[in-house]
Amino acid sequence: MKKVMTLLFIAVMIIGCSSDSGSGPTVGGPSGGGGNGGDGNDGGETTEFLKDIANFPIGNIVSAQKLNSSSSDNLGFKEVLLDEFNSITAENDMKVSNMFISPTRVHGHTLAWHNQQPSWFNSFSGTDEEFETAVMDYITATVTHFAEEKDSNGNSIVASWDVFNEAFDPNASSNVLFTKIDDVVAKCFTAARAGDPDVKLFYNDYNIAGSPDKRNNIINMVDDLISRDIPIDGIGMQMHLNHDWPTSDLPSAIQDIANTGLLVHISELDVKVNYGGGQTSLTTDRAQAQANQYQNAAYYFTTIVPAAQQHGITIWGFRDQDSWINNDWPLLFDNNFNPKLAYDGFVEGLKGNAVN
Repeated sequence: MKKVMTLLFIAVMIIGCSSDSGSGPTVGGPSGGGGNGGDGNDGGETTEFLKDIANFPIGNIVSAQKLNSSSSDNLGFKEVLLDEFNSITAENDMKVSNMFISPTRVHGHTLAWHNQQPSWFNSFSGTDEEFETAVMDYITATVTHFAEEKDSNGNSIVASWDVFNEAFDPNASSNVLFTKIDDVVAKCFTAARAGDPDVKLFYNDYNIAGSPDKRNNIINMVDDLISRDIPIDGIGMQMHLNHDWPTSDLPSAIQDIANTGLLVHISELDVKVNYGGGQTSLTTDRAQAQANQYQNAAYYFTTIVPAAQQHGITIWGFRDQDSWINNDWPLLFDNNFNPKLAYDGFVEGLKGNAVN
């Protein structure tokens, strides 16, 4: 944990210094353009970075491995991180499988999830009460530890937590977190608040846009938590979108989540262009459709969510080839860190410009 925390602290300090000075290597926006001819990767030039355009944080994902590496690829990654973004999410390093490797040892992204769990969860031989105590103690101890790490201004490095992830996934209800712990979501939020009275606590899930029934279930759960005075500050909308999905439900979803009065975070934004297969390259037509969808997401967030509720937008990756769905060319930058048409669309949305 100390190594991860140190590297995250360095990343936050680098981003903070970049935000203050406005200087840094010119990778991304200003050095973009050029692209690769007519293959859909040719984004236009811009004189501003993403973090300079929005009035809320623009984030991306990091890992200790990339921050610690001096390879040419990771040096390019760090330049884009420094220039474009002012918020970071640890992609995997802070998930429970990497930190809570035994019930007596804590090694901070999502505190509770039915996926990527330590093996001892399923082999735990104690009582359900003992299992619950171990999990809740882990959550409180982890949040407490990260609350103690401050930046140069005395602010906690970790400003927010995804406390519980994907409770409405089809595989969630049969997981040990649900079968061994009654009212597990509420208890996890309570345990997180015990670790830090000030950090923002989020529920995070996918297909909140695109699946109205699921969205209503999430809102009902959140309303129930609020009615019971369970501490929750915001909702993370993962936003793994397709170039043509969702359409009319995208603004409806953002409006519904904003109507809860909680903070709204587009927490894992990417846009597939090859859903279902069939594409062998990123064509100009698909690249433009992708750019339009990025523009839609940024535009609706910027114009629908009240400023006081705008927790920010986090892009789930940098280069297409490094994405968890790399066959879909889903991100803002091509494999050479050149901004794509998607970058330009995202910029237009952040500026409050709708797709024509």
